[in-house]
Amino acid sequence: MNGTERRARLTVPPGQIRLVIDSDAKNEIDDQYAIAWALRSPERFRVEAVYAVPFSHNVFRRNLGLPEGDYREDPAVGMARSHEEIRKLYGLLGIDPEGHVFRGAESYLPADLSPVDSDAVRDLIRRGMSSEEPLYVAAIGAATNVASALLAEPRLKDRIVVVWLGGQPPHFGHGYEFNMGQDIRAAQVLFNSGVPLVWVPCMGVASGLTFSDDEARCKLNGKSRIGTYLTDIILGQFTGMEKALSRAKTHRTLQLSGQEDADEEYFAQFTSSHVAWSRTVWDIATVAWLKNPGWCASKLIPSVVLRDDCTYGPEDRRRHCIRAVRYCQRDLIFGDLVACLDHD
Repeated sequence: MNGTERRARLTVPPGQIRLVIDSDAKNEIDDQYAIAWALRSPERFRVEAVYAVPFSHNVFRRNLGLPEGDYREDPAVGMARSHEEIRKLYGLLGIDPEGHVFRGAESYLPADLSPVDSDAVRDLIRRGMSSEEPLYVAAIGAATNVASALLAEPRLKDRIVVVWLGGQPPHFGHGYEFNMGQDIRAAQVLFNSGVPLVWVPCMGVASGLTFSDDEARCKLNGKSRIGTYLTDIILGQFTGMEKALSRAKTHRTLQLSGQEDADEEYFAQFTSSHVAWSRTVWDIATVAWLKNPGWCASKLIPSVVLRDDCTYGPEDRRRHCIRAVRYCQRDLIFGDLVACLDHD
């Protein structure tokens, strides 16, 4: 694929496009919003399949050298829970999931980069290779399934466009974030394989897509079956000041690592006594860019060099280009999402 062809693939066309979604749907509450929004946008998306992705906070923390805590999560269990959640979403939307929802990998990529076989990988290869029309892949979890498909069938890179949410912007110098940190090898495959890639980093980009508790109550609750469910799961995230403070500290010490020149001893001198509740709905950024790229500012950049420790190497302008999203228009995105989900 030459530069002109790559640029064309990284410019999403108008009209209806083919789409599959690769999701760790039971990890948080944002995947559910993304999947429901895409399924409720038939004028734009022909959603052909949704794949379940493994997730494990233990593996994520281990990979980044953090204490593992008491999560007790196995990637295979995370995938199975996500598969069940995706089928539940289909039911709430009145859509038959049979032939459209597939189980993904039960483990992450091994050191030798052997593809991890699964129903999702086989289906992605089959759909991608079945047509000259590009298949868009909204990847909103660890990249294991997508990377495995690319490794198992290298020709697939010329048939699909991957829109992946993961990591932090290049200027951070690192990708310390859940999707990237669980399966660093899979993320390296995305950046190295040459597949047309639209990359949505998290802090400073998708992090602006926040939805408040009051907005959920007023705009979605009771409006539709799916709207009520999405309200219930987002309100379940608002569980007290202690959790809010812990989340803010984690953002500062992990996701925003290296962006602050003061230490925790300095911050300990100050107190936080109030919180205005909102919840970041990260994963909708991928669907937003695909639905209307005007909602997300983006530029072509050389594909980043991702090291084994989840840090970025120096920019190498000899590498192929990817498209990096830099900003999301929050109000336009949530306006469309609510309009699609506030009725049965």
